[in-house]
Amino acid sequence: MLTAAALAGIPGEPAEYLAAGPDGVTGGTEIRSDEAVSLRAARKTGKPVQVKSLTSETTEVYALPDGQFRAELSLGPTRVRRGDGWVPIDLNLRRDPDGTIRPAAHPYDLTISGSQPSGTHELAAVGKGDDRVAVNWAGALPEPQLSADRATYVDALAGVDLVVRASRSGLETLFVVKSPAALSRVAKLSLPVTGRNVADVHRGVGGDTTIRDKTGRTIATSPALMMWDARVDAQGEPVSKVPVASTVAKAAGAAADHGFALTLTPDQKWLRAPERKYPITIDPQINPLSTTYDTYVQANESIDRGSADDLRLGKLGPTGPITRSFARWDTTALVGKQINTATISLWNWWSVQCAGRSWELWTTGAIADGIVWSNQPTWTHQEKVTTASAGFDSSCDDNYVGVSATSFFQRAADGGDTRADMGIRATDETDSTSFKQFRSRTYSVTTTVPKATVTYNSYPTVTARSTVPASTCATGPGRPIVNSVTPQLKATVADADATAMTVTFEWWAMNADAAIGSDVYTGVANGATVATTIPAGVFADGGIYRWRVKASDGVSGSDTWSSFCEMQVYTTVPPVTGCTAGTDSDFNGDGVADVAIADPEAVVNGQVRAGQLHVSYGGGATVHTLYEGVAKVPGTPEASDRFGTAISPYDANNDGCTDLAVGVPFQDVNGLQDAGVVLVLLGSPAGLAQGPATLVYHQDVTNVPDTAEAHDWFGYAVAGSRTARGVPYLVIGAPGEGLSTTAPVSGIVHYIRGTVNVAMSQGAGVPGAAEIDDRTGYAVAASKHHWAVSSPGEAIGTAEFAGAVNVYSHTLTNGLPTLAAELNQNATSVSDTSEANDNFGKSIAIAPYRPAGTAADAASSLLVVGVPGEGIEPAQSDAGMVQRFHITAGNTYTEVGPAITHNPQNPLVTGGDYLGEKVVVTNTNPSVESTNSTMFMALGLPGKDGSSGDTSVTDFGQVLVLPALVTSIGTPVVLQRNGSSLPGSFRASEIVGTSFGATSQRLLVGTPYGTDAVYGFTWASLAGGSTTPSQTWQPGVNGIPASVSTFGAAVN
Repeated sequence: MLTAAALAGIPGEPAEYLAAGPDGVTGGTEIRSDEAVSLRAARKTGKPVQVKSLTSETTEVYALPDGQFRAELSLGPTRVRRGDGWVPIDLNLRRDPDGTIRPAAHPYDLTISGSQPSGTHELAAVGKGDDRVAVNWAGALPEPQLSADRATYVDALAGVDLVVRASRSGLETLFVVKSPAALSRVAKLSLPVTGRNVADVHRGVGGDTTIRDKTGRTIATSPALMMWDARVDAQGEPVSKVPVASTVAKAAGAAADHGFALTLTPDQKWLRAPERKYPITIDPQINPLSTTYDTYVQANESIDRGSADDLRLGKLGPTGPITRSFARWDTTALVGKQINTATISLWNWWSVQCAGRSWELWTTGAIADGIVWSNQPTWTHQEKVTTASAGFDSSCDDNYVGVSATSFFQRAADGGDTRADMGIRATDETDSTSFKQFRSRTYSVTTTVPKATVTYNSYPTVTARSTVPASTCATGPGRPIVNSVTPQLKATVADADATAMTVTFEWWAMNADAAIGSDVYTGVANGATVATTIPAGVFADGGIYRWRVKASDGVSGSDTWSSFCEMQVYTTVPPVTGCTAGTDSDFNGDGVADVAIADPEAVVNGQVRAGQLHVSYGGGATVHTLYEGVAKVPGTPEASDRFGTAISPYDANNDGCTDLAVGVPFQDVNGLQDAGVVLVLLGSPAGLAQGPATLVYHQDVTNVPDTAEAHDWFGYAVAGSRTARGVPYLVIGAPGEGLSTTAPVSGIVHYIRGTVNVAMSQGAGVPGAAEIDDRTGYAVAASKHHWAVSSPGEAIGTAEFAGAVNVYSHTLTNGLPTLAAELNQNATSVSDTSEANDNFGKSIAIAPYRPAGTAADAASSLLVVGVPGEGIEPAQSDAGMVQRFHITAGNTYTEVGPAITHNPQNPLVTGGDYLGEKVVVTNTNPSVESTNSTMFMALGLPGKDGSSGDTSVTDFGQVLVLPALVTSIGTPVVLQRNGSSLPGSFRASEIVGTSFGATSQRLLVGTPYGTDAVYGFTWASLAGGSTTPSQTWQPGVNGIPASVSTFGAAVN
């Protein structure tokens, strides 16, 4: 007899670690960055404010009043720094007082020589600091004539003008041959190139030249050299433009360590061809290294087009080559940002037709200077398809065409790329009408340079997370164990733009489908720490939980959840480590299902019907035999306790090892006969009841309401499970509870979930009034969405023992689980009629159910109700019946299919079979829509009679197995003896079908009243029609004791 039942306290952490501060927001740091200051000014004035520190030759950023930023990007330089400010690029040349010529505003400080005497002189220089590169000239130079961006040295060679042109990317040196007589002057041209950091050169496959310092760093490039004559097409483009052969070699003399000689040898055959039209132009260029770049490539050609004034896509004429363009954007300002909108604008000055022909933007691999068709980068992600068009005629005139590039720039921002590589091509590259030309970055007119407008925002970030009691953020086996069920969660947040944030916490039960709680704080400053405490009653003792946090600054999409942190909480029995979750009935957490076999009438230490339990691990030879007083099972074996009358596996402390609730309904408590007790034996890697102390529940124990009384039979039925949010819970039936002297054996049911511990009876949470022999709690069932309790003795009208079943959700209403369905055979939309001794609900089972066409998170259940006393016609009394109900998340019900019972089409069920004396239902795959291939049920017919040869055998019993959603019984799988599925012959009064249990993988059938054994069948084999047991457990075999009484009376 138990005289007291209390849970031993476990020493916690030192008090100083348990003292949480108040919830709310503390701290905060003002940001004085240029972005933050500009954003505050924009909000205050209602106007955009330039972020001066982010301005560069190709980038300009503005803070906007709505809290975002707008970046104006250009593929070519559009501005030049002057002192503390910036001025637009102005390539018009001017003379300094010393005769030096320079553009009014050049991005790379180009200087051009005035007149020079004979000798070697610096012709032009470009670049900054030690990276400055000069093009030199050997010979006298006349005073150049200036026109816009060109300085022309007339007849620098006889009949050849030397032109230096200022470009936004650097400089061009042009040799303009004015007549055939001058061709000999350009048969070989040499230009020394020098610079302090010039140490090496590299020639590309397209003829481009890369100038490097001694470390291999690129400091400037020279595109492939080209020449053309004066013939042009309708668009003003040269009709004949060809490469110029060239070589590079170490410079002579003092410049050898810091320069090289670029030698040009133009093709004389091309130069002297009769169709040439003068002047002929030969074009070397020097461009300092730029953060941006663009070019086009042409099929079957290995010419570097990086200096071209245009970009092209599509097929050039019906028989022409295919062209594609590439652009490298400077995205330094966008790294790590949230891109809200982005549009690139390309000046479309030529289209074959204005009617839309689709073309595409892509993200590509890295774009190198000087690429040609054969070494173009990989096209990795298509970002946008467009038909935008201009440049055809006056009705479709030259203009910018805008294309959304939000995903393109977001991909670069997410990748932390300071350079974003873009490919542009026609969708149909065989269609010449899709050909287009756009202006490139090198074109002299600033207002046509490729550009982009990007609106972005800085993501708020979670910079630190912690808890009180203190723990680290970890997941999996390394998750911390926290000695509190109300821990405080903390997060420190930041926003680079100094925008006030909204911070949201969420906490989830481990493996749950949805959060079980959240908290939100607004107006949180940068650098502040936010704290929230988990409310009492949310976290269950021993539960595993995870939490995360996010911060939002009000811009849509700016809130990104942090990763999850996990913890296991306890205040009493700490969870064990080393368990692997995910397998049903896995008491030692090794990933292999175990079996618990109860023998509630076993003789233990001489005590008749004291009861014991056999646990077979993995179906192997390791067996633990448990009873009161052995291992970690409290109490002492006593006669007629019937330890193991009911058992239910579930993970009570969420540690991954399955635990087992064991009903001992006839246990005396504090001298009260048959008051009853439930023991939750905790699993561990060592096995069941081998590690943490057992949890003890009875009606006098703390947190279990009601008072223990004689003959309550607390624990006659038990069912444990876990809610959809991952919270373990236990339902305990006490059908002998007398609620008044006029209502003995009316019954009561207990629902225990964390700190939600309630007792419910008729008139107090259970519909109806308490009456004699209602026996509420005789059977209970539990699943993730609902739980159920039966009152098989309930009188419906004048029909005594007609029976009733009530189903509840886990949502609380006025402190009690919410009623989802009130069922009896007289209820609305329930088939048949309540009759005396039907015993509707003598056995019940429930499983998650997802009807076809419903969402994955549909919180529905399938309830199976056994009605073993149902009589069908006088000749078929006690034939029995089974009914099924769909219980919805909206607390409604629908009967599923016709009831299963005797009828002319179903001769399997006859009078006296007691169909439904025991029922189970399982869903082998709750994550998918439920079908007859995923949901199964087993139905007991313990009263089945038959014959063996010439001998009649009464009450040998059967189990019928069939899909749970069938519309008729059809041809179920029949489990019985007599050479069928169970070995041996029919045995009178064996009543097979009174004891069986199920997991999501298999059915276990016990035969405690004949040949003692438990037989295992996989649902997969049963679905295939096989009735051969996959495994058998018998007394005296594989470590199971030989001395038993009712071996398998309860099994799971």
